[in-house]
Amino acid sequence: MPKPGSHNLALKFQQVVDSSPAAAALLCQGQCYDFRTLNALANRFARWLAAQGVTQGSIVCLELPKLVETYALAVACLKIGAPYSFLDPAAPIDRARLMIDRCQPTIIISTRDGAGNRVVLASDADRQNLLEAIEAFDDANLRETEQITGADPAYVMFTSGSTGEPKGAVIPHQGVLHLVEWAADDLGIGPGDRLTNVNPIFFDNSVFDIYAALLNGASVVALDALKGRPPAELIAEITASECTFFFAVPTLFMFLDSMNLLRPDKLPSVRRFMFGGEGFPLARLRRFHETFSGRAELINCYGPTETSCICSSLVITGSTLETAEGFVSLGRLNPGFSHRVLNEDLQPVAIGDVGELWLGGPCVGLGYLNNPEETTWRFRQDPLVKGYRSTLYRTGDLVVQDPRTGQFRFRGRADNQVKLRGYRVELEEIDHALESMPGVVRALAVVIHDANGSRRLLAAYAGSRLEDADLLAHCRHLPAYMVPGRFVWLDNIPTNANGKADRRAVAALIEQSQTMARSPRSADKPVAA
Repeated sequence: MPKPGSHNLALKFQQVVDSSPAAAALLCQGQCYDFRTLNALANRFARWLAAQGVTQGSIVCLELPKLVETYALAVACLKIGAPYSFLDPAAPIDRARLMIDRCQPTIIISTRDGAGNRVVLASDADRQNLLEAIEAFDDANLRETEQITGADPAYVMFTSGSTGEPKGAVIPHQGVLHLVEWAADDLGIGPGDRLTNVNPIFFDNSVFDIYAALLNGASVVALDALKGRPPAELIAEITASECTFFFAVPTLFMFLDSMNLLRPDKLPSVRRFMFGGEGFPLARLRRFHETFSGRAELINCYGPTETSCICSSLVITGSTLETAEGFVSLGRLNPGFSHRVLNEDLQPVAIGDVGELWLGGPCVGLGYLNNPEETTWRFRQDPLVKGYRSTLYRTGDLVVQDPRTGQFRFRGRADNQVKLRGYRVELEEIDHALESMPGVVRALAVVIHDANGSRRLLAAYAGSRLEDADLLAHCRHLPAYMVPGRFVWLDNIPTNANGKADRRAVAALIEQSQTMARSPRSADKPVAA
């Protein structure tokens, strides 16, 4: 639980500054900034934002790469109670406009021109001009920071969800404070640690990177794993920065492994690896575990954006890998979370049966920004509580709880559950089946409409190019209606901006290949799954 006197994130940060002002807080673009310096910069930015008309409750959009100004501006927003939203500066203009329209921000600080009250930081000269402008403001802590409560919004994080339309989850201070305390108490993060911020800053995994570090007296190391950047360069930077904790999506770890870079001699300072955001295929995870056994700890974590980043975790051991499941367990829920596992009729399922996970507690977000329809659908009154308000977030994740350990196992997405020939099919189960075959690195099943309008089940895979007959034989343990009718080999499974495997992009690639093989009139249309 959050400690007394730290009822908001800014006060928690100031406590760390007071206790270790000269300790390294941020390593960014070859520079090291201590806590005193970062705090002073944030205080100046906070007063500058106020001079631009930003007040408590105003939205500030930060459409910036990983600069010291970016991190300082986020802390500045926390200090004056103005929720910030990190936006991808490389996102398509139309998508960026949708997110900005949702935010209705008081100010946008961006690397690119556009509409609205916008400060552009497109060059070193722009950055220098801004830094000179804020020199006129006091760098002492602000009195108004005391007035911000744990229930007030801290930031807005956009997530596509199942529809592909960006939704801005509004997350309160108290949710991140619980995350920070869990990082300290369960993961042991504290002074002396250096956490990678490889995750995109506009992706919710970065919330852990930044605040589990800064608010526990550790350092955050700003890194980029951009497409086109030599992966060896990223690994060398992690090692040179002496990072002790490396958090990323499984896709990145598997890519580094395929490049022979995920090895103890390449990452000698890393003592703990954590992964989340998508499943880690079991065969690849076993290899990862064997490679670092006795040298570093591996942690599987789970948590929707809407519940303050992480809600459960599991330390990987030899025994956790002894399973016939496609993925390891999600572990048990962290302190501060309540839950229900409900069926389609919103009734509890028996322990051991599959149902949708609903989450409650102070880490649950405040809804979607300016999106009442989606808020009403996802942030719901606990159907088993009638006498008072009790809000739960329905995750859309299907799980089963182990009656012996209380741990949860993932059973797919409710929105990835499709119906074929009258049967309900979990696409993730097909993914798992293919990924258990030697030579397959990654696989995603998709459903498309063929030229006649019929629904067809196909699967794309990356890794060694295999014979269709061998793939078909490997899938024979699946029910006949779950066996893909076609297998498509790809050099690489496409990923989205957050680095996760992208099922929609796979469907689009398959559809495109089929369009090229026949007249445009009869082109298949991909089904979002």
